[in-house]
Amino acid sequence: MPPVAPPQLTSLGSLAAVAIELREVNQGELRALTGYQGGRVLSIFLRLDLPQTPSGRVRETELESRLTEAEKKLHAELGEVEGADVDSLVGRVRAALEGIPLEDPTVHGLALVCPEDGEPLAFALRHQPPFDVAFSFRDGPALEPLVEALPGLAWGVAVVNRHHGRVFRGSELGLAEVADVEDEVHRWHSQGGWSQARYQRGIEKETKDHVRHVCERLFAMHKRHPFDRVAVLAPSDLWPLVEESLHPYLSERLAGHLAVDVEGASAEEVLSRCADLMAGEREKRVRQALARLQQDLGTHERAAAGSEGVQQAIAEGRVELLLVEEGNNDESVERAVEGALAQAAEVLVVEPGALESAEGIAALLRY
Repeated sequence: MPPVAPPQLTSLGSLAAVAIELREVNQGELRALTGYQGGRVLSIFLRLDLPQTPSGRVRETELESRLTEAEKKLHAELGEVEGADVDSLVGRVRAALEGIPLEDPTVHGLALVCPEDGEPLAFALRHQPPFDVAFSFRDGPALEPLVEALPGLAWGVAVVNRHHGRVFRGSELGLAEVADVEDEVHRWHSQGGWSQARYQRGIEKETKDHVRHVCERLFAMHKRHPFDRVAVLAPSDLWPLVEESLHPYLSERLAGHLAVDVEGASAEEVLSRCADLMAGEREKRVRQALARLQQDLGTHERAAAGSEGVQQAIAEGRVELLLVEEGNNDESVERAVEGALAQAAEVLVVEPGALESAEGIAALLRY
């Protein structure tokens, strides 16, 4: 992934009227945050419990409660001079968050990054943090909690039947519908004779054209923002047409085909159907990375283990993939994440214990 320009963190004065968008956590955003070279930054991480029906009023009340809790804890842990700055920062965060949409049931928390003299940024956390409130007030934004919220592989999911198709984009943490394709395909009937045969051939062509349209739309979405993996949900009798119509770039990313017709299903229902495919691909990705790590460490080539070795590789600009155990909150890990993202490396969070012999951190190297 090419380097991303840092976010604009220039002075904006009073932000009471500035509306901010709820951004997605991804490696590009994290890499951009590492480019900030200003003063201290208040980073706040807030859990949002999910009621059965998360109305905007309920979520706003909960958000205010969490912000108040964070403010009290900041005052308790910081000195009087710093505490006065915190008052201003939290006030600006509150003002900027006014009107931000929180009804999305897949948002389980918020990450708020507010420089002393710059524009606040808000990120949606699509997994529920193990804490109610966490924060830091230091030079540069805190990244480690955001790294654990990385959505993983970018998925494209096509849902298609004989007359309707939909395309979803997202990850195993959530999907969003990005395209809808509906074509007029006549229904079968049985009147017999030559006209019946011609009619059926016409229906077959309409169906084939419709499936092709859906696959073309899926490929258009891929060209705009490439998918890492693709899944197709379609009745089994349509699969040969889908397979024939998929662009080779999509075929090589195909994780699987589910023989179901789920027309009208919500994004959450589609995600549920794909859950096993996505979990399998994530596990495969981790296994491959860990296997390569073990092999390369055995030959002392293109791999580094432990904080000291990883930091040296980062200093030399050699890191291709940084592996970090979930829950490893050591300060050296934070510096390693920042350094890896700054040089366009990927960060992969693995389960606790997977890197036990490597102090919970390792890296695959470019050379």
